[in-house]
Amino acid sequence: MKYLFATLSILLLRSCLLDAQVPFTEKLYGWYVEKDLQYGADTNYAGLPVALTLDLYKPVGDNNTGRPLIVFVHGGFMLAGCKEGVAWFAQEMAQRGYAVACVNYRKGWHKDNYVPAPNCLLSVLGADVRCLYAADSSELIRAVYRAQQDVKGAIRWLKARAAQDSVCARRVLVGGESAGALISLAVGFLDRPEEKPASCYAIADAPAPGSNLLNCYEENCVLQTINPSGAALQRPDLGPVDGSLNPDGFDANVLGVISFFGGVPYEAAAKDWLQGPDTPAVYLYHQTCEGVVPFNFGRPYELISQYCNLGCTPWHYNYMHIYGSGAIAAAFQSSANPPLFATEFFNCQAFIPELAVFECNRFANNGAYHYIIDRLARAQKIADFFSPVVSATSCTVAAKEPNSALQAQVSPNPFGQRLSVFFTNPPEGEANIQLSDISGKTMWSTARILNAGENVLFEQNRFPGGIYALHIRSQKGAGVWKVVRK
Repeated sequence: MKYLFATLSILLLRSCLLDAQVPFTEKLYGWYVEKDLQYGADTNYAGLPVALTLDLYKPVGDNNTGRPLIVFVHGGFMLAGCKEGVAWFAQEMAQRGYAVACVNYRKGWHKDNYVPAPNCLLSVLGADVRCLYAADSSELIRAVYRAQQDVKGAIRWLKARAAQDSVCARRVLVGGESAGALISLAVGFLDRPEEKPASCYAIADAPAPGSNLLNCYEENCVLQTINPSGAALQRPDLGPVDGSLNPDGFDANVLGVISFFGGVPYEAAAKDWLQGPDTPAVYLYHQTCEGVVPFNFGRPYELISQYCNLGCTPWHYNYMHIYGSGAIAAAFQSSANPPLFATEFFNCQAFIPELAVFECNRFANNGAYHYIIDRLARAQKIADFFSPVVSATSCTVAAKEPNSALQAQVSPNPFGQRLSVFFTNPPEGEANIQLSDISGKTMWSTARILNAGENVLFEQNRFPGGIYALHIRSQKGAGVWKVVRK
């Protein structure tokens, strides 16, 4: 009898420990990968066809039909790199129960018409320095825009096959490193037609590139070198912000963005990318002194190009200005309705131009501080931060949402006894309203007509403190808002 009691006690203890685990934070599973899945095709900056592929990593032994999905984007300044370069992150997160897609995207951009001295020994991104001279700042903005269209197409493609991959099509994050982080932030923030950068409409043709420059880029880890001329120099309208790849009824909306040393183009401020209650949760990582993507505001490679070019003509002058992680965090903090966000900013000694001879050596020895300190710790931080975000999103609602997203403000947030939702343009007809906890359990629901202005949802409740998801669905559209009970 005592052995039976001991066995039951052990099973009960194990059950309690499992119940206490925070979802998607512990490395409990093996993983496997499906390689080189083609999610689409398009033409690159010079009009050449490109096959778009991804690698899909999945956990083994999780027995979960509602896995969260991360779409992760490699770096390389929209010129170099490939999906295999971010396999470490996919493996880390697959072991925690995520499906992770590492994507390739269209790379390359037009070059300047004349550079006096582009030849030197400096190696940047593994590419010839002669590839780094942009025709103008529009070229890099257009490169980011094309790439984020590709990633949105990959998200729609993956949502369409969610059942095949045991994925919850409503639990989707996007992330990346360096250029991949710029692309991922655009995926998360660039979601309205009026936010489209001016450079991404039809503009004047690119100049014929200088004879001493190279039009090079990598495609699937293979270096390509071309000589665009004539029609290949045209710069047409790049189309809608969501692109046109895989328009199968699924959206490209994401719950969160993971940004390793990323940023947004300067136009993001004027066009208010960081707006509203639909802004996803954001994780921002950066070293404060880094020399590739500016931490606050500047142009990529500005310090290295200007002070450490080893005899080359500086190459950064035609690059777009960027708001880096520090500026993004400051914008969030000053916002009246900030999104959920976390920062990991590591302080390092700023570059001192007056001591460039020594500082260039320090930056060279430290990779321009453009690297991830302790990758495994960062992966754990991301898992811990996004666990309540993905867990709060129920998979019981069909993946195909209504065509429009409801725009509303929830207040107060955090809330106590009272919670209200404010509409300028309320949904038509009766709306279904649901509050669920981080496990997806419905804590409260109702159906009612919502009006312009304040709609008090409840004035008394006994919900425990924590993170919840407020879902509102109507014939006009649907929306979900993260709310916190104090």
